[in-house]
Amino acid sequence: MRRLYLVRHASPSIHPDQPSREWVLSDRGIAEAQALATTAAGWSIDAVYCGSEPKMRATALILGDATGAPVHVVAAFDELRVAAWIGNSDAFNDLVRAILEDAPLPRGVESAAEAATRFTGGLRLIEPGPFPAAVVSGGRILTSYLTRTRGVEEPFAYWRAIPVPGWTSVDLDAPREAPQPFSA
Repeated sequence: MRRLYLVRHASPSIHPDQPSREWVLSDRGIAEAQALATTAAGWSIDAVYCGSEPKMRATALILGDATGAPVHVVAAFDELRVAAWIGNSDAFNDLVRAILEDAPLPRGVESAAEAATRFTGGLRLIEPGPFPAAVVSGGRILTSYLTRTRGVEEPFAYWRAIPVPGWTSVDLDAPREAPQPFSA
């Protein structure tokens, strides 16, 4: 059994004038990641992987410090790409719903299928182990991956329910295993 913990990064410090891929953790996010690290200490993980975004790296480093596991950056675990910051929450939710439900997308927006393929490619890089391991990433790409590989039936509702930060785990050797809801 190769247990993989999927972790949504902690709360970032939002700066609308910067791309979200450049956001760092907020003070609240640091505290959230530290609280999650207490839980992660019980996972007995041997490695932590994360996307290249600062909010993901910071969350992963806090988990790595708590568990003693080395942290490795894998760009394939970066969040699903959107063209620009959307400040209106209704418009943002509409876009995410369109992405996750495979509706037509505006130019510059990565599809859920493309993101899931990219994430799966990252998993192939880490397949040799060690396990158990954790991957820190973003909620949209995690939902895209789980929808494509584990049969999440209502991806938008699933994504909305993922806490920040949040985690679930899957057995990479049981590909038909349905994912559990994310926990805080």
